Amino acid sequence: MVLSSPGVFCWCPTLGWEATMTHHETVTTDHVEYASKDPAATRKFLEKALGFHFDVTEAMGGYGMRNDKVARGSGTGVRPLQPGESPATIAYLTVSDIEASLKAAQKEGARVIAPKMEIPDMGWSAVVHAPGDVPIGLFQPKPGAPGM
Repeated sequence: MVLSSPGVFCWCPTLGWEATMTHHETVTTDHVEYASKDPAATRKFLEKALGFHFDVTEAMGGYGMRNDKVARGSGTGVRPLQPGESPATIAYLTVSDIEASLKAAQKEGARVIAPKMEIPDMGWSAVVHAPGDVPIGLFQPKPGAPGM
């Protein structure tokens, strides 16, 4: 694991160490999302090829969230592209303060490609492109939200 800036650490399984970020967050992967040119086709592929099942929420632009229970791993979502976005697989990292995390990301050279938005009854999310044009999602759960 390479440190992206002084004092920012994370879990490195090969080295066996863990520390928290300077703004006191322990970062874990909350869920993985597929930003697709054709979300219905992507969901159908995942359903047919891997046996996934999705609930589609039209109020969130046709967002599909995997609804079948799995023994391990994170949640899975499929959504339409945002304006100017290319298809991508995005890992959403759980943060304790999405506003502070967005500011820290921008200070370190990231561009916000999907600003903070509320996910009803669950929390807030945003997506940045980190240096190297890597999409990284941020997710702040609401206190007491299901599964949190």
